[in-house]
Amino acid sequence: MPLSVFTKISLLYLVRSAARIVSLMLLFLIIGFVAMEGFPNPRELTGVERLLGIAFVVMTAGLAVGWWRELAGGILILGGFFSFMGIEYVSSGDAGMGGMFILFPLAGVLYLVFWQLTRRTRSPRADARGGPPPS
Repeated sequence: MPLSVFTKISLLYLVRSAARIVSLMLLFLIIGFVAMEGFPNPRELTGVERLLGIAFVVMTAGLAVGWWRELAGGILILGGFFSFMGIEYVSSGDAGMGGMFILFPLAGVLYLVFWQLTRRTRSPRADARGGPPPS
């Protein structure tokens, strides 16, 4: 059964709002953590901790970028998340994370779903420059 225009619009707003709420919640959590603990001294970190820090910064940047550019935000979040998990697994043999950590890929997937739902499909006959097809 095809969805009505109003149902599609409601679904779009629901997906975007969910992505923004999750990302805002995570950003507030990160800001609170940094305010309480402070930034780590990069000279005191091991090589693995530096790599984990870079992956975490990429994820955090994706949370903010996703508010304006959903595709870029989703890619940054998921790329940083899988990098973080891979580095953690290779260095410690365990990728077990806390429950809040799963919210990062959730936000990334929601941003990508919103981008996919709002993507304009191009006509196969459309000009390579994006113009209308020749008549």
